Amino acid sequence: MALHADWGGWLRTALLSCAYSGFRPGKGVRLSAGCRVRATDGGMIEIGARSVAEPGCTLIARAGQLAIGADAFIGQGSVLTSVERVTIGCDALIAEHVTIRDQDHNTTGIRPYRIAGMLTAPVTIGNNVWIGAKATITRGVNIGDNVIIGANSVVTSDIPANAIAVGGPARVIRMIEVPK
Repeated sequence: MALHADWGGWLRTALLSCAYSGFRPGKGVRLSAGCRVRATDGGMIEIGARSVAEPGCTLIARAGQLAIGADAFIGQGSVLTSVERVTIGCDALIAEHVTIRDQDHNTTGIRPYRIAGMLTAPVTIGNNVWIGAKATITRGVNIGDNVIIGANSVVTSDIPANAIAVGGPARVIRMIEVPK
């Protein structure tokens, strides 16, 4: 039964590769049922080998670049959107309903907001990062390697390597001891 489900994920991945010239999956990438992928306006989505996206994920590169490293896991219902650049390292664990965006609306004096344009800044997430359920990563954030982001956290500023960060806005509560 599991083999049948895997074939469906690989077939979806192959079909999306044909539909979008800007979609480049690595070997063994599996996109589950209901996973939406859109690479438009010159956008590029690259997913490293053996990575998995669970049902209901949305991966969008609208004129931007979305790069996900090898062996990453993206939990169900997560939304990753790039207008400029979002980079996620290898072995990333992204829990369900996480939002990662490199843009938000301009709110400086122009009304209505729908015509005010967007503000963008690249997002970089290191290797071996675990992002807890329902966390939000905002534009311009850099997260170092080996970081844990707590569930429901809102990350609005950089998080150094080997840190555990929680809250809204997220703050470092502890450093992870790295074996020597």
